[in-house]
Amino acid sequence: MEGSTTLVFLDSWLWSIFVVVGLLMILTELIVGVETGLGLVIVGSILVLSGLVTIPFHSWVVTAVSASVLCVVYFFFGRRFIHLRRWKGEIRTGADALIGESGIMTHPITKITDGSVKVRNQEWRAGAEEDINEGEEIVVVGIRGTTLIVKKEGGDMK
Repeated sequence: MEGSTTLVFLDSWLWSIFVVVGLLMILTELIVGVETGLGLVIVGSILVLSGLVTIPFHSWVVTAVSASVLCVVYFFFGRRFIHLRRWKGEIRTGADALIGESGIMTHPITKITDGSVKVRNQEWRAGAEEDINEGEEIVVVGIRGTTLIVKKEGGDMK
């Protein structure tokens, strides 16, 4: 008797458990950010879709099989495609990621002395081949050691 009660529970509620767990995975991805590679969003979407599609069938087997098939398809085919599309460009980290960013001069630069700039709310040592006054907008065009090489915003970007 207990086994049939369990099957009735699974047939009646498994789809809703899949939907809730899937939505929680999607919400977690939104809170954490897409740095996780969209895996939680995809798997969460698969669980939600599997739960919703199997409502009319009232069968935990259909729910489990559809979720399993969709997960296998994603892990063998879709995951590679998504990660290739996401990381298609060159990945820059650290100070290299600042190249092309705009900022503002906080201490002036002359041709012979370095100054400082604020880029992404951080102070950086900066050098340039031209004089740039405090308060002027700049663009980061390169890096030398830990010094950002900058030019005036809208200036010649050699």
